[in-house]
Amino acid sequence: MQASPTSILIVDDTKFSSAVVKKALQLDGFSDIRVADNALDALSMIKERNADVLIADWLMPGMDGLELTQLVRELNRRKNKFTYVVLLTAKEENEDLKEAFAKGVDDFVGKTNLKNHLLPRVHAAQRISRFQNSLLKRELSLKEQFRGLTLMNRIDPATGIGNLQFMEQQLSRYLKQHKGRSGCIGILMCRIDNLPELRSQYGDVFKNQILKQASERLQEAARPMDDVARINENTLVLALYGNDSNFITHKLIRRVQDALLTKAYSTKDGYATLEGTVQYDVIDADGDTPQIAAEVIASALERLNQLDQGQSIHFWDQTSKLA
Repeated sequence: MQASPTSILIVDDTKFSSAVVKKALQLDGFSDIRVADNALDALSMIKERNADVLIADWLMPGMDGLELTQLVRELNRRKNKFTYVVLLTAKEENEDLKEAFAKGVDDFVGKTNLKNHLLPRVHAAQRISRFQNSLLKRELSLKEQFRGLTLMNRIDPATGIGNLQFMEQQLSRYLKQHKGRSGCIGILMCRIDNLPELRSQYGDVFKNQILKQASERLQEAARPMDDVARINENTLVLALYGNDSNFITHKLIRRVQDALLTKAYSTKDGYATLEGTVQYDVIDADGDTPQIAAEVIASALERLNQLDQGQSIHFWDQTSKLA
């Protein structure tokens, strides 16, 4: 695949100077060349389409080359792009050049040596800009791949809802977000007690169909902002937040029980009914709340495993920590 032409932007308030630079670049084979008369117009052009190389006069009215460079660097950061900045200048004192490099300038060409130095510097700028932009593109691709893998690692493949890692992450956010505020966090767990029996009788495909339908029903019973997950073989979890304690009622438990454990499930092998146990933990965010999500989940699971079929509500406090 052929590389796209190097995009060059010339900024100079003197049209004659910009015309000389443009002509020299064209004669050397560069074709994607834009010209701006001032720094503001140059910024607008870069916002519209990035420039691989910026050739700017240092001294310009309004906004000089150094100020322009700093704004270009900010645009680069936002758009994940790189622009190689070359300043045209009559300044050749060391202190001036130190200031220019400190403010993000990559190179400079003295106006007295423009004829001999411009093209070699632009060719170097072209190579570096292509390399830097290829690295940025590769880095962005790797970040997107990592985000995709991270998301996959938080999804239960059998049901399409979150897994234990997802629930720990979401509950950690709840605990941090609501600490010291009014309201309550709820963690409702439903253990499907006859799932092992159904699996043994009908197989894994049947079991996965039941789990998929149960997960969808739990999502329908939840509010849009609530989180649902499957945290082990036969336990589904709903995490939610309420502004006051009124949402901590048996009505929620009954709604989940009706959705998951009362209505029959239709599968290719016929209808089936689930049997289960519900454990509901309540954390008062205005009180002395726990800090570790994994601890809260483990504690709730321990109480759930101690229950036979039925339901239980537990109000979490510091004395509820696992030993």
